[in-house]
Amino acid sequence: MNGAYQLTPLAAVAPGMVLGEVLRDEKGNVLLAQGVVLTEGMLASLARHGVELLPILGAARATPAIAIDPARVQERLDRLFRKHERDNHGDWAAGLLRQYMEDYRLGREVQR
Repeated sequence: MNGAYQLTPLAAVAPGMVLGEVLRDEKGNVLLAQGVVLTEGMLASLARHGVELLPILGAARATPAIAIDPARVQERLDRLFRKHERDNHGDWAAGLLRQYMEDYRLGREVQR
């Protein structure tokens, strides 16, 4: 996601804005990945970490149309849930969590 971003004071950042670059702490550890859509919780956490400026994508690019690759989503979920077999109905909590994450990442409405 190479795009024009603007360093924006944390106080001026609102939930829903998108990071234009990887955000690292003073030691070089990654705090947030490039392209992350910021939430209130993330902004509160960043304030606690002493972050003052964020690389925010320009307003015209704040909501880019991102093509979702379902195969890549499944690969990532397989990696995250590698210790939980997909068809193990005895592990219902992990299965339910995986389903919610899959629905969220694929942009589907969550079925209740």
